[in-house]
Amino acid sequence: MPTSLLNETTTSNEANKKTRVIDLEKARRLVAEVNDAGGSYHRCDFGHGLVVHGDYDMTKYLADYELPDDLTDWDVLDIGTASGFFALECARRGGRVTAIDIWEAPTVLHRVADVFDYEIDYVKKDIYELDSSFGQFDLVICGSLLLHLSDQFTAVRRIRSVCRRRAIISAACTVDSSSNPRALCDFVGVRASDGDYWHYWNISAAALRQMAMAAGFSHVEREHHFLLRTEPGRAANYVTPHVVITATA
Repeated sequence: MPTSLLNETTTSNEANKKTRVIDLEKARRLVAEVNDAGGSYHRCDFGHGLVVHGDYDMTKYLADYELPDDLTDWDVLDIGTASGFFALECARRGGRVTAIDIWEAPTVLHRVADVFDYEIDYVKKDIYELDSSFGQFDLVICGSLLLHLSDQFTAVRRIRSVCRRRAIISAACTVDSSSNPRALCDFVGVRASDGDYWHYWNISAAALRQMAMAAGFSHVEREHHFLLRTEPGRAANYVTPHVVITATA
């Protein structure tokens, strides 16, 4: 019989409490299976000792992303979801979440969302394929994806095409991004040592802000810098300066 593992408030509104009832043994088996296969991109802690090991623990950087605490009735799009940290976090906060990436289903996110009772719609889709026909979203999140894309500005324009309210965009940045007022795009062009993907660009905060404005956002509300570090013991060892902005449609 399913065990009530999480009895959590997904939003700040008492009326929107949701008790997640899951099969604890099934959850343990899934977590063990994922970890035995090497873990995932994101580290995810579901409580009760259920931890999926991952390259990045994004809980360390959540304050920089400034996600709204209450996403009740918000339509959320997580672009380049990978193993789904932001999709899961936004669903936990009450959002109706769609997650996209270039991988075939079922992904780790599919299985985790199913076992832990999160309603997330996954669609295999490239960011460059996005346009208004895909839908309009109150919150669009694009975390640490732009560095892997050859054409960053087109990607930002695609983000704008599906955003009706707010977008949170994170990118690998130049080392002097927080202090240099110039809009710089530094071409790196290095293939990753731990997989078949590339680090193409570092971009300054000024450049990311200007891209957002040129793509049609009305203004940039917030900007933060942080160092994105891989977790100890993982195969790769990266320390990458990042900038994250919140842009308003």
